[in-house]
Amino acid sequence: MPSGGTRLSIDLSSSAIAATVSHHGTRMPILIDGRLTMPTGIAITPTGQLYVGLDTTAAKSLPADHRFVDNPTTLLGKPAHVTNTAPPDPVDLLAAILRHVNHHAAHQVGQPVTELTVTIPPGWGPRRRGHLAEAASRAGLPSPALVTAPAALAAHAATLGHTPPEGSCLLVCQADRHPPTLTVLQTVSGGYRELATHHLDGIPDLDHLITHRLVHTATADTDPLRTAITQPAQDNAANRLALLESVRTARQLLIDQDRAPILLPASRQPTVITRDDIATAAQPLLDQIPHAVHQLLDAADIDTPHLAAVVLRPADALPALTDQLTHATNRPPALIDHPHALADGALTLTAAHQPAPRAGAARLPRVRLRVSDLTGALLIGASSLTLLLQAVLTADITTVNTWVVGARTSLPQLGTAGALAMLTALAVAHLAPTTWLAGTPSASTPEPTTGNLIRRGYLAAAVGGAITAALYGLATGTAVHFDYSPYLKWTLGAALPLTVCATLIAATAPRIPADALPTWLALTRPAITYALIAAGGIFLMRAALTLTTPIQTNNTAGVAGSLGAALLGAAAALTASRSRLIRAITAPGLAIGYALVFSYDTSGALIVGYLIALTWWGAQLTAHTLRLAFPLDRTILRRLIDNHHIQGDRPPHA
Repeated sequence: MPSGGTRLSIDLSSSAIAATVSHHGTRMPILIDGRLTMPTGIAITPTGQLYVGLDTTAAKSLPADHRFVDNPTTLLGKPAHVTNTAPPDPVDLLAAILRHVNHHAAHQVGQPVTELTVTIPPGWGPRRRGHLAEAASRAGLPSPALVTAPAALAAHAATLGHTPPEGSCLLVCQADRHPPTLTVLQTVSGGYRELATHHLDGIPDLDHLITHRLVHTATADTDPLRTAITQPAQDNAANRLALLESVRTARQLLIDQDRAPILLPASRQPTVITRDDIATAAQPLLDQIPHAVHQLLDAADIDTPHLAAVVLRPADALPALTDQLTHATNRPPALIDHPHALADGALTLTAAHQPAPRAGAARLPRVRLRVSDLTGALLIGASSLTLLLQAVLTADITTVNTWVVGARTSLPQLGTAGALAMLTALAVAHLAPTTWLAGTPSASTPEPTTGNLIRRGYLAAAVGGAITAALYGLATGTAVHFDYSPYLKWTLGAALPLTVCATLIAATAPRIPADALPTWLALTRPAITYALIAAGGIFLMRAALTLTTPIQTNNTAGVAGSLGAALLGAAAALTASRSRLIRAITAPGLAIGYALVFSYDTSGALIVGYLIALTWWGAQLTAHTLRLAFPLDRTILRRLIDNHHIQGDRPPHA
């Protein structure tokens, strides 16, 4: 999907229309006319104007000259009946639905839809698929990627953890629409293959079954309502629609309640139904399940043990269906009853076949660079220079006849100064992808991509930070008039791990998926506060050690040194981990431990502990970048493991 694109997924296979949109890696359900799902009905005025999103209750209040189509998808591919009026074009009706959903999606996201996915019932062939593509074209939408409902349900179940191994089979039952459908799918690389499908035809819709039983149990034998239900006529259509709608409402209530009221037409007393009544009325449907599953498995040429999972989109208030499927397959089904399950699943399935946009092709929003943006980098740079100057100015220089024969200073402190110089360069590089150094791009100098900015910024940080650290070592040797080799080893050696990290990030970060860039940029921002705490702690420790000697001590200096050690210990704990719980546990412990063991002999080891924590921070950041740039293909890994097991099970050659 192109950077900044919007993919819309619409479910046309369920009893109500649901839509989900993916925008910059974020998915959200679309509210259509303020509802999570939209009825499939359409009203047609005598002038040809269309009103979408009507249910049967709203259809009863339409004027007599208006026509009502309950679901345009049922008309696709069917010949038009000869009537006195021109039959409605089902492609135009479907285009109106798609146009209406697209309008709400574009308004909610704030951008036009660039890609479309549509969930369709199983069994749709080239004719109806072609009609759907034509409807999308008439609605001004791109050509849709089509996903069958069973595959969409299986894909949504996989996101919930119900993931069968590749090559295995699963049974998908969609019982929320008429007729209920059973499908056997086989998992293949990147999707599913349909092996067999079976429709539970030959019985009325579940609402009609419940209505028929309700009328025969709640009315007398001579009640004309019985005849109206069994032999519907045009003059009884209003009563039938009202009763069916009351049954649908009661089934929704029975999801959370044990009893629900049913309003009977015209002067009849209301009645009450329970879940047991639903199960009894649906017995003709339930009785078909074992035989239908057996036929389906035979058609797919598999046995029950071949099923790795069963996925069920249940009918409202019909738990007995779950029990029947469990008994028929010897596996408890995974229930998927979220209204956007099919739209989300289809989106997951089609997104897997789209190459994810990379940082190398993305362009993040950027702002003009300000002095306040550089504050953190300037503070770390100042801390680095302060530690360098303190180590040089407090060096214990030994001379013989004006010749310098020795110079003692805190080498780990010099190493920290070099590491903080490298951290300063990383803080500046972090600003490169999101700020302008000068002006705005023109036609002759187009804006570089975020990936190029990351590459340039972190390569410059690696080179600039390493050079600065090397200059620190040379400057120290020059200042104390002694061999610079040990100083250079510490300043450059402490900065070298972060230099390697910056180089690896520069090489691999352009491969990061574009939708992961904001989170990645937040993680790469150096912890400025923790670095300043560490620098302050080292400064206090060195100051305390230069004010005291083994013979003469100063209590004030000793307290300052212990405080500095505590700050350094806390900074090491805060730098090494991102977990709040681990920080809350380790920071006080290390702070107290550093303060207790602080002495002239241990100060260097304490500073080295912080350098290790800083190096660990850089290694974690680099490892996270590599995982994003080169995600592990679990399918390939599983194949390698399986092949290893197969080869290990083979008998040795004679």
